This record gives sequence, structure tokens and C-alpha cells, in this order.
Amino acid sequence: MKYWTLASILALSILSACAPAEQKEESTEMAEAQPTDEFEYLAEQFADLKIIRYQVPGFDKLSLDQKKLAYYLYQVSLAGRDIIWDQNYRHNLSIRKALEHIVSNYEGDKTTKDWENFMVYTKRVWFANGIHHHYGMTKFTPEFSQDYFKSLMEATSTEVSDEVLSAIFDPAVDAKRVNLDPKKDLVQASANNFYDPSITEAEVDAYYAEKIDKTSATPVSYGLNSKLVKRDDGSLQEVPWKVGGMYGAAIEEMVSWLEKAVTVAESEDQRKGFELLIEFYKTGDLKTWDDYSIQWTKTTGDVLDYINGFIEVYGDSKGFRGTYESIIQMEDFDASARMKVVADNVQWFEDNSSILDEHKKASVTGVTYKVVNAIMEAGDASPSTPIGVNLPNANWIRANHGSKSVSLGNIVEAYSQAGGKSMLKEFTLTEEEFNRSDEHGKLASKLHTALHEVVGHAS
Repeated sequence: MKYWTLASILALSILSACAPAEQKEESTEMAEAQPTDEFEYLAEQFADLKIIRYQVPGFDKLSLDQKKLAYYLYQVSLAGRDIIWDQNYRHNLSIRKALEHIVSNYEGDKTTKDWENFMVYTKRVWFANGIHHHYGMTKFTPEFSQDYFKSLMEATSTEVSDEVLSAIFDPAVDAKRVNLDPKKDLVQASANNFYDPSITEAEVDAYYAEKIDKTSATPVSYGLNSKLVKRDDGSLQEVPWKVGGMYGAAIEEMVSWLEKAVTVAESEDQRKGFELLIEFYKTGDLKTWDDYSIQWTKTTGDVLDYINGFIEVYGDSKGFRGTYESIIQMEDFDASARMKVVADNVQWFEDNSSILDEHKKASVTGVTYKVVNAIMEAGDASPSTPIGVNLPNANWIRANHGSKSVSLGNIVEAYSQAGGKSMLKEFTLTEEEFNRSDEHGKLASKLHTALHEVVGHAS
């Protein structure tokens, strides 16, 4: 589960701080690069988006092996980048490649309004990992004509099918990535690529009604890592996302980098987690995913941590299939110590909350809360980034083994720094209220996130 805010991006130069393999360990003991007031957080603004940079304080203090681990996990993340594009919509990769080919090769007039609108459309597609809005789910409407697009294609020798052209320009085609209108067939009305286009919601319901074991106290996350397809005989089949399966080439590369991560794991618990994640990617076995999630949950003592897998199901109108995402993070020790009081007193918050007594837990289990700094994000976590994460999602794992909650401190900071004070002026009634919000608003926002992630998700 995620707590979202405005989107951010990471300057890719951050990992250039990684030392080469032959560099001595002592060379990492340098003065820490501190966040600077001169840092420009706001990179660009277009359409309804602001692109924000963020810093990674403390990165220079990592040991050489920790930097290697961050780099290996960075490569794991990048290897899966195209998965989220294909999950979001079956034509996304073809469209992205066409747009990028035009941007890289067009040598015509770039001062026209059409070109400006084309670039805004392209940037929106890049940002959303596809042609549908990243949270509104509706398809982008190009503010340039199909004829103009065809002229760009001709000028750059770019080719797309008629079906792809319809996907871009026909507003009636695949208009919404996730459609939750109860009056419609949720599967047929959703453009995501989790189900064959011919499959109906009734067929999905019937398939899982037969498949799901409702008597199990520890059910697997049915459908989490597969696409549901229709065979020639009309029956349905799950095609798993694993080595040798769908997205096999990308996942095989992810596994190769995870195997390198095993060699520099910070702890035995972290090493076991990597090995279970590798086994999951190789087999696609959902029981292994549960074993991994439990192992990941109890791995709490390391400086570096990560999120990787097919995790959140918001992108599936039926709530089965997980989108690929990856976050690499390092602990912010000072901020974690300040917020530890929330985690230590979560039972007090539960007991004294305003909800009905019958909804309160007698014993809140295993809440682990940290403030971390994001090093790199990919997949469904990028460029639109959460500011807080609470995982795993399986209710029985949360009840029996607990969960991990983190606030992405440097993301919160970047959002705060890029926001400016004009909006605060607009929505405060008095000068006293403005001054109070200006002085304490950042801390209040961090506390709000902590209470949401620790108390809210633990409740």
C-alpha cells in the first residue's frame, strides 16, 4: 500500500558516486554531501505535471559494498522497466518507441505549436508509463492532428500499425486504463494488459471462483504474477511472469543482477530474501512469494532496503494482478529516531482512536517504521512516486508476521521545497495562520505520513 504525492524524478548522476571495483574501502570515508539550499528541485512543468528532482543525503557515507549493492539493485530495477509499460496497455511499448524515434531523429521545424504539443504529449506518455493518465486513468488526447503525426513519421521513417494510430487518436478506443464503473464490464471496459481483450468480467469471476481456496487461512495472492489469456478452445489460462514465461527475458536479466546482490548482502536475513526473490522469479510460484514477503518483512536491521516485484493491484479493475515496481532506499537514521515514538506507541493510538471499539485491534502486531531516503525508483513507483509505503499487502502475513512502513523522507522534502509559498498564502485566512503553517507545516506533513503509514495501516 502506498501513500502518494506529487511526482518526482532522480537525477541519474547520483549513482556515478559508486566507486569502481578496484577502489579501496577507505576511499568511501569522505565528507558527506549535504543537501544544499541552492539545489533546484523543480526541473520542469507542463500540462498538469511538475517534474521534481530530489537529493540523497548520506549516500557518500555508504561503504563500497553498500554502493555495489545499490548499483546491482539499480540494474535489477532498470531491467524490469518495460514491464510496467506493457502491463498498462498492450500498445504502449510500440507507441513509446515511435515517439522516441521521432524525438531523436526529427530535423524539421521545432518552433511550431504542433511540435510543442507533440513534445508535451510525449512527455506525458513518458511520465505515465503509457498513453493513459497515471492516476486519472483516462487516455491522453493529442493536441495535434493525425496528419501532423504522420508527417513526423514520414520525416523520420517511423512506422506504426493502423491499430496503434487508432489507439492514439480515436477517443473511443481503449479510453480508460482502469474502469471501476459498476454499470460496466470492468474487464472489457479497462484497457490494461492483464487480460486478453476477448475475456469478460463474468469469465474472470467464474475462473477465480473455482480456483480460490476460500478455506485457507494463508491464501496465496491469486493471479498476482500472471496474465489471464483465452485458449483456442475458449478455456482460460494464467501465463506467469517469470523466467521462461511472459516477460522472461527482462526477468532473467533481473535475476542475474539479484544474484550479484546476494554476494554483497548486508546480512544473512537480506541474503535469504534475495535468494527467495530469485526463486520466485525463476518459478513464478506464489507460495514462494509469500515466503519471500515474510522474510523481507523480518529483515529490518540493514542500512539499504528495497522493494521489488509485482506488488500493487490498483492497476487491475478486479484487484488480482500486481504491477511491477522497484524502490531502492537507505535509512535516514536521524529522522527514524525522531519518528520511532510513533511506532513504539502504536497500541496507544489504536486504543485511543475515534473508531468504534469493535474495529480496534486488541494487539497490533509487528509494526516497523523507518524514514528512508529513496536512491532510485522504477516501474509503477516512477516517475510518479509514493511518499510512504506499507508492505506486504497480504492480510494474513500482516496479521501473523507484521509489516514494514517507511516514509520516503527525501521525497517529502523535495515536494515541500518545490511547492513554494504561493499556495499556502492562497489558503490561509490570517497572517498568524500562514506563519504557523510556514514554520511547522513540514514537520506536520511528516507526522501525518507517519501516522498514516504506521497507525493507519497497522490498524
